[in-house]
Amino acid sequence: MTIPNSPKRSYPVAADEVDRISKLKKYQVLNHNDEPAFSRLTELAKLFFDMPVVTITFMDEETQYLKSVHGLVDICTTAREVAICNYTLLSDGVFVVADLSKDSRFDQNPLVTESTHLRFYAGAPIIMHEDNKTYRLGSFCLMDTEPYYGFDAKQEKLLAQFAMMAADALQLQDKQRVAKHANEMKSDFLANMSHEIRTPMNGIIGMVEMLSETKLSQEQQEYVDNIKVSNEHLLAIINGILDLSKVESGKMTIDAIPMNLSTLCNEVVSLFAIKARQRGLILDYHYMESLSPYVQGDPVRLKQIMVNLVNNAIKFTREGGRVSIDVKHVPNCCYINDKSKNDKSRNDESDDVLTDETISGDSIIEESNTQENMTLYIQVTDTGVGIKPESVDAIFDAYNQADKSTHRLYGGTGLGLSVCKSLVDLMGGCINVDSVVGVGTTFTVLLPLPTIGEEQYESWQDSNDFTMIVPTQERSGHILLVEDDSVNATIAKKALNNSGHTVTHVTDGQQAIETFALYPERYDLILMDHHMPIMDGVQATIKLHELYDPQVLPPIIALTANAMDGEREKYLNVGMQDYCTKPFKQEQLNALVQYWLMHKQSSAD
Repeated sequence: MTIPNSPKRSYPVAADEVDRISKLKKYQVLNHNDEPAFSRLTELAKLFFDMPVVTITFMDEETQYLKSVHGLVDICTTAREVAICNYTLLSDGVFVVADLSKDSRFDQNPLVTESTHLRFYAGAPIIMHEDNKTYRLGSFCLMDTEPYYGFDAKQEKLLAQFAMMAADALQLQDKQRVAKHANEMKSDFLANMSHEIRTPMNGIIGMVEMLSETKLSQEQQEYVDNIKVSNEHLLAIINGILDLSKVESGKMTIDAIPMNLSTLCNEVVSLFAIKARQRGLILDYHYMESLSPYVQGDPVRLKQIMVNLVNNAIKFTREGGRVSIDVKHVPNCCYINDKSKNDKSRNDESDDVLTDETISGDSIIEESNTQENMTLYIQVTDTGVGIKPESVDAIFDAYNQADKSTHRLYGGTGLGLSVCKSLVDLMGGCINVDSVVGVGTTFTVLLPLPTIGEEQYESWQDSNDFTMIVPTQERSGHILLVEDDSVNATIAKKALNNSGHTVTHVTDGQQAIETFALYPERYDLILMDHHMPIMDGVQATIKLHELYDPQVLPPIIALTANAMDGEREKYLNVGMQDYCTKPFKQEQLNALVQYWLMHKQSSAD
């Protein structure tokens, strides 16, 4: 509800009124939004002063906004002309009127003469000191419908302190807003950089694959193989940056699906067995027999955590060393994700390190009837170079790496551990490190995971088997390729032509619509890039669905460097059938094309 304007009356305006309002707009409080910090202050002030009306107010040129108001039902704004707080903004101290009806400045004010019938008012200016200036941005107000002559100096001082706390809250909210915006900008930048790098990366990887298929000398083949290794390394860095941007923007999601923990761990060990042998290392693996292999969680992210930890252990362990992977469980209990414990990294052997002996300590609580819950305990130990005590706290910080020289010697960006910690946190677990320089490092991960039965796992597998059936006979089709990057177009055309497909290539969405309109029945599939000039892939897909019946349109597959969570859903929502990220391998693209050609044919039969 808004209190209407009174008959035009003059009211005092501060000399710095323009600057005051300009500064106030920065704090984004000239609105009806709830402000939890202000609500807590006004509730506390109501208890302290025992006044029926308590509020915080801010005014622009025309309106007074009442924030976190108590006692004025449905009133959230008034006209500037009737605001008693006009006088508070001119006051160096607390502005007090014992009886508004007896004061010529307010005896005709609608707030006094009409429904609210205010009599007593006390307001302290909310003062902000910035840029070597003092701004009176708002008021902390107490009001009553009865006159009150007992408001003393002690109460005035207390009200002024509440106004100071409101100023602090205002400043803190602004800093939090700026920090959040900066974090979003950083995350958007990282995601955009990942996208921009993926497009040329697809060109490099594709061209190297095409080069490797030509006749090469042994020396040339070695060069090509080295380029491939470098490509894989660069792609891992790009994926690390992308994961970090997902976490920081809040777009990282964790699945909870049935998985075979034993199979997943074996895949990780198999992945690094050859690498460990090539480096002259012993790779030990122990999986507790009593550990249920069937659990519910995110297999992709869990595997990512283990891969990062094992890869680090192998990378920082010299020839002749040992890397051990232990997978155990703590039955009938769960980990309490206490941030103070979660953030604690330890390197002193006397500390409470999570080991077999201390695993039943205060980090774990027993649950009497959680038969289907367990805490997964993963430990990766190496005999590598170790981490300096003063550097332990920095190893999980993507922007403050522990030892710059380490990364120059061993390679990598250090993003892996930061992403690991973020993933473990999202799963409700904890990750800890214990390290001694020259002796080795142990990473311990605790994750609460519900166990499931084999039947439940098998049932889910049967109903979610997305494995593409390899056709007995390859199907060929006419593909409309919409791609503005000439190198990426060359790679895609080569891959498709090699599989017997005919390809028509256009460079933007508008051309795609015009080309398709000439012979709609000719094309069996459309591969659609997203970011293109004139008309992008999303706009083109929407337009095609406006122009043609879904039965006429062939499957449309997004071919894009966008790899953030939620991108696939975005493309499906505009009418595309699938999504392929760059950089892609030729066999990956061909398998996807084969799948949708088969699907199109089966739908037509």
